[in-house]
Amino acid sequence: MEHEENKPIKKYYKIGEVSKMLEVPPSTLRFWEKDFRQLKPMKNKKGDRIYSLKDIEVLKEIKYLTHDKGIKISKATKKVKRNSPVEDHKHELAKKLLSLRELLLNFKEQLD
Repeated sequence: MEHEENKPIKKYYKIGEVSKMLEVPPSTLRFWEKDFRQLKPMKNKKGDRIYSLKDIEVLKEIKYLTHDKGIKISKATKKVKRNSPVEDHKHELAKKLLSLRELLLNFKEQLD
């Protein structure tokens, strides 16, 4: 899957990339994470947030509601689409796989 500039779309993005994409500061993204339970970015072993495409869709919806429509956070939390149980399960599985990948990379570094 590719977008306009023929660059492949990544599956995961760092907070700085998402911040630029949505034109909001990283602190806003971290703040929204606390108020919107649908938003659960993964974290690598350093604690850096890693956003999935689903997370970015939720963030776009939050930005639209709060910035474009002027809806207060307390009201927007009720309007943001809820994740289905299947999506939550996939997200948790992706988190576990990312952790396992990092563990395996650490083992590989120790062997080299």
